[in-house]
Amino acid sequence: MAQRHTDQEWQIFIEQSQSSSLSKLAFCKLNDLNPSTYYAKRKQFTETLMPQGFVKAEVVEKTTKYQATHTAVANMTLLVKNVELSIPQGTPATYLAELIGALS
Repeated sequence: MAQRHTDQEWQIFIEQSQSSSLSKLAFCKLNDLNPSTYYAKRKQFTETLMPQGFVKAEVVEKTTKYQATHTAVANMTLLVKNVELSIPQGTPATYLAELIGALS
């Protein structure tokens, strides 16, 4: 019988898989995870953490401003090379690291 994992354990698995060089299938096999459950949990966490709906974008002098259609509970603001980013609370750290790396 397959072992049941808590949502917190799934969050850790998903973060580890994102920073792993393994394919998602190989990661699931290595950690004895059901790939279907992995993808369902990843989608669940993504929908919970990321704002849903359309985002209005406006191009201004080699930068892009995004205006969310709804306001998150709390935001953090990062300033990277004269680019100001407003990021919703709960955004995964791995996503932030990739975003900052891409802007650097």
